[in-house]
Amino acid sequence: MIVDEVQTGVGLTGRMWAHEHWGLEEPPDFVTFAKKMLIGGYYYKEEFRPQGGYRIINTWVGDPAKLVLLEAVIRVIEEDRLLDNMRETGQVLMEGLRTLENKYPDILDGTRGQGSFCAVDCPTEAVRNTVIRALRNKGVQAGGCGERTIRCRPALIFQPHHAEMFLDIFNSVLAQGNIR
Repeated sequence: MIVDEVQTGVGLTGRMWAHEHWGLEEPPDFVTFAKKMLIGGYYYKEEFRPQGGYRIINTWVGDPAKLVLLEAVIRVIEEDRLLDNMRETGQVLMEGLRTLENKYPDILDGTRGQGSFCAVDCPTEAVRNTVIRALRNKGVQAGGCGERTIRCRPALIFQPHHAEMFLDIFNSVLAQGNIR
């Protein structure tokens, strides 16, 4: 089994790897990662180790400078308790999105997520794009995903008070009444 953790890995879900939430009987055969690790890479079970050097190669091939950055990222995640922060912030985000979904059921539904990696659906792509545009006009960088989804994928330092600020702005956008 190959797990792509490029978007989901490195703490956003409240654990280092999203697949740690899945209750797998054994670890994946391969895991890919990038983005928050500041380096693209993969790891795998010992049984898949190539029988010779440089059989698997990528752009950085363990570039020493990138590995120093990676060590610093992991150290900061641990020292600053950023996994705990993502769990705590995710609770605020999920509760807030569900509250907005209940308040604006014609605009939002399907709130879901793990940690601070979460999403909510709009009824159509046009409505989703209107909401994203309105959020951006208020200084919030929001992203669309799929045909009608708004996705939250904040930085690991995004804290509960930032989530409250986001939810307040999101509420003000939805309250304008011109989202259709």
